[in-house]
Amino acid sequence: MTPNPQPSDTQLPTPSDHGIYIAISEQNHRTQMEETLILDGFNISAFPSASALWDVFQARPTRMVITERSFPSSGLTGLDLCRNIRKRFTLPYIYVVVFSSMNRMQEIKDGLAAGVDDYLAKPLTPVQARARVLVGRRWLAYIDSLFAGRK
Repeated sequence: MTPNPQPSDTQLPTPSDHGIYIAISEQNHRTQMEETLILDGFNISAFPSASALWDVFQARPTRMVITERSFPSSGLTGLDLCRNIRKRFTLPYIYVVVFSSMNRMQEIKDGLAAGVDDYLAKPLTPVQARARVLVGRRWLAYIDSLFAGRK
């Protein structure tokens, strides 16, 4: 792995490292998502809130994040988390998926404006989760190949 420097001097893994951070408030949904992706060979770190994920992400970023849009407790929302990632980590690219039942057009527009790359609709289905992650990994590999060609 050839790390690329970040403004914070934090090193990010490549998409092939399979690391995914997940922030889902409900334990049963978090466990279901985690188990689904672990079975596919991904290294998963799961958190009960966007704030908890952000605390770890700042010190140990990864290339893919799946977060709920909103959390019952106070603190960061999934969209706040995405905005924080976009402000602080520009390259290499971080792929962000929002897991939500909010799927009206305005809610999707708000998510896209915050920097969300993709949506995963509730209720969770393993096929949907795998598909969204595989699309994200392909996108990250493509972006990395574009930057590799510039070296």
